[in-house]
Amino acid sequence: MVITIILANANLHRTLVDQESSANILFKTAFDKLGLQEKELRAYPNSLFGLGDTPIQPLGYISLHTTFGKETRSRTLNIDYIVVNVSSAYTTLIGRTTLNQLTAVISTLHIWMKFPTPGGIATIKGDQKLVRRCYNKSLNLKGNPRGE
Repeated sequence: MVITIILANANLHRTLVDQESSANILFKTAFDKLGLQEKELRAYPNSLFGLGDTPIQPLGYISLHTTFGKETRSRTLNIDYIVVNVSSAYTTLIGRTTLNQLTAVISTLHIWMKFPTPGGIATIKGDQKLVRRCYNKSLNLKGNPRGE
């Protein structure tokens, strides 16, 4: 599911909600567009597996305020993002640890995520057109020029 979040006071589109990932990932291109500096990163001693064919050495990690939802039906969490310098169709990846913090329920059938807020139950709807574009872009990143 692909959603929009507010990260470091900016709307960040193309956020992949990945229930199978244990990590929250911020891709370097989004990190740069947010105006963040590499000197703000803290060391991350481990390699990451699952983002490609080989282990990836992260640039580091950073804690950022992240808002899910809108207005009174929103929640803001301080999330640790592992920053990686790899090509991706997505700007960020939200993993199950954060989803558990939100106590989020995800329906892939309905393409929405729901979670409790002080103002009631928030519903974030995924963007199917954006999902398709990201999927096609990710195929192109793997060397498929036609995006099929």
